[in-house]
Amino acid sequence: MRSQKGFTIVETMIVLAVAGMILLLVFLALPALERSSRNNQRKQDVQAVLQVISHCELNNTGNLQPCMNNLQSYIQGKISFYDPSKVTFQGCPVVHGPCPTDIVSSVPAETNQDKVDIYYYAKCTADGSATATNAGASYNDLVALYALETGGSSAAAQCQQF
Repeated sequence: MRSQKGFTIVETMIVLAVAGMILLLVFLALPALERSSRNNQRKQDVQAVLQVISHCELNNTGNLQPCMNNLQSYIQGKISFYDPSKVTFQGCPVVHGPCPTDIVSSVPAETNQDKVDIYYYAKCTADGSATATNAGASYNDLVALYALETGGSSAAAQCQQF
């Protein structure tokens, strides 16, 4: 009787199968983790943009016009995911006073993941549809419409109010 050292082929195959399963789980989870990271960065950038606009408005004694005209220069260096040229004021052109209802009565949800639309004198709708409206909004209401990645090629619209 001779004693053999080493592993049998069956034992080796079992170890390789288990290692393959672990690698498969890691590779399946990695895209979801990356997507989650990008979405978190999008949310942080939108919050930073809204804060910059609010600070700008306060520094200009409530006048939003300088903020609208120089938005890209104000947010340069403060956001890391979005290109500052893709962050734009939309909708209501009125800086002081209510926005006419026929201009921005209902703003559709944003589905482009690379862009942020800022609306002055607007509020996020209460129905959770990620749209904005100027109904019931006041001069200090500001919203950002943007989109987050979901699985595949679709996007989830978001409305964030400041």
